[in-house]
Amino acid sequence: MGGKWPSHPADLGLAASRAGWAGLWYKGAVTAAERFRSLWRLQWFVIGSWLVVASGLHAVLTPFPRRWRRTAPYIARWARLGARCLGVRVEVDGELPSAGSLVVANHQGYADIVTIGGLFPCIFAARHDMRRWPVFGSLAASGATIFINRENRRAGYRGVGQVTAALRQGATVIAFPEGTSTDGTGILTFRTGIFQAAVEAAVPVVPAAIQYLTLDDAPLTEATRHEVGWYDNEPFLAHLLNLAAHRRIGARVRFGLPLEPPHQDRRTLAAAAEAAVRGLYGVAAEARPTRVGRGGRGRTEGQNQ
Repeated sequence: MGGKWPSHPADLGLAASRAGWAGLWYKGAVTAAERFRSLWRLQWFVIGSWLVVASGLHAVLTPFPRRWRRTAPYIARWARLGARCLGVRVEVDGELPSAGSLVVANHQGYADIVTIGGLFPCIFAARHDMRRWPVFGSLAASGATIFINRENRRAGYRGVGQVTAALRQGATVIAFPEGTSTDGTGILTFRTGIFQAAVEAAVPVVPAAIQYLTLDDAPLTEATRHEVGWYDNEPFLAHLLNLAAHRRIGARVRFGLPLEPPHQDRRTLAAAAEAAVRGLYGVAAEARPTRVGRGGRGRTEGQNQ
């Protein structure tokens, strides 16, 4: 597939207006077969997602903090469904995390969620604005995702406290400490807030590197990188439709050795985890991504939440 579908400016990456729906389909961007594949896959993804929620309703209705651990197997089931619907084939390198670990990984977009989330029972810690995403937001809330508000210090501390409680309950939590998605050409400095949960819960931190290798069996290149990663403030719906139109995506997830407790402090732990992820991903310590998502705009190295 040659290029991404042009998007409607009113979409703003979260939802299409009534007038914007037609703007998602432009002649010459995709073939009729690719459009059919995209809509067929996403239709079954939505239906299958709510079937997973229904099958795990007893877990969803469990009071906190036990809900986090009880919903984790259903999150993995949902992520495997998502990977299948998007054509993501995952190669795993390294030992899978043990239950009750904090897993930290680089972040290139929403595809990361289904790529790594289907490998083991888990829950996610995510930016608070993900709650407003169409389909994904309501599903994430149903799956006991812990939303962390980095724009409000008090709310941010409360979110980190919830991650701590989930870890103490034995749930494995996946977080993306870069704080936003990138184009994958480097890794942003890890924010330190989420690591306080691992310090307080005294649990292992497992570094992981998510890499996308092929698109429709061809090596991923600079010209096609944006077809998989979601960054540069690209409209969400148009990007999702475009991604689902591809036949398959080849991905690899590498897990490093756990950083075992006791941990000195969150800053030292964050630096060690970042170095480990960089090593797994294969980028130098000074390598920074060329392009980042909206959450990375205006960010300084001193921001920690």
